[in-house]
Amino acid sequence: MTKSLKDLIASILDAQGIENGPYITAAPGLRLVRTHQTVAPRHMSFRPSICCVAQGAKQTLVGDRTLNYGAMQTLVVTVEVPVLSEIIAASPEEPFIGATLNLDPEIILDVVTRLEPSSYAQGKVDFGLAVENMDARITDSILRLIETLERPQAVEILYPAIMREIAYWLLTGPSGRSVARMVLPEGQPSRIARSIQHLRENFDSPLSVTELAKTAGMSPSSFHQHFKTLTSMSPLQYQKHLRLLEARRLMVTEGEKAGGAAFSVGYESVSQFSREYARMFGAPPRRETQRIKGDTVAEVDVRSSLSIH
Repeated sequence: MTKSLKDLIASILDAQGIENGPYITAAPGLRLVRTHQTVAPRHMSFRPSICCVAQGAKQTLVGDRTLNYGAMQTLVVTVEVPVLSEIIAASPEEPFIGATLNLDPEIILDVVTRLEPSSYAQGKVDFGLAVENMDARITDSILRLIETLERPQAVEILYPAIMREIAYWLLTGPSGRSVARMVLPEGQPSRIARSIQHLRENFDSPLSVTELAKTAGMSPSSFHQHFKTLTSMSPLQYQKHLRLLEARRLMVTEGEKAGGAAFSVGYESVSQFSREYARMFGAPPRRETQRIKGDTVAEVDVRSSLSIH
């Protein structure tokens, strides 16, 4: 009898000797996690992915929006975005158990080209994150992907086919239009994604909305409107999140002082940096970084396109 998603993830983590924390698997972009206690809000970066909750619950804040999702629900992410995320339901008796799978844009684009375009070509740009109840067919595909971990050769051979299944069911589901337009070159979300990539690669430089709009092939006013709709924040807010996340990484993992980190990410005033850092992370740089240096959860390097769900 096939194990449930919760039991299968737990058995894989048991085999790896992991009681608490994330496990980066051999399957590309697949991470499993279990924790026996709630986890305080963390600033991090999400990339296009699906985050499946098998047990427990999470809360994610993006700009001025709050998303809650629990057991047998999925967060579908179609835009790279900085967030504040926390695990709000976990205990020794019922730990939080979940899986995150990065979406493969090449596979999605290949599947999109085989579908009838009328289902995703029209309509306004939507918010880039959506909570859905887990589709039984997607759950089955993810179960089979996790099962391949027990046979390393199976991952290499079966991963592309399983990802095509997942792409198909996502594209024909409630978030299908957002998933499709994420990869279509002429789609506004895809064009916004190009500007986000430019912003990530140059976040330590002065922000030019005109330059970002040109990268997206839009007028500045249209670009600003669509950027805010997709990410729930302005380009300036997005840049500030990237700068502060990178400064935090520099201080925590490379031992940078606050002043050096501030200048490295583009701040001209250390006092302004300290104020904005405390506003975002809840404490001044030195105190907050000392608190998290013993944390077992890896911090996010905003230059590397990594994410933690």
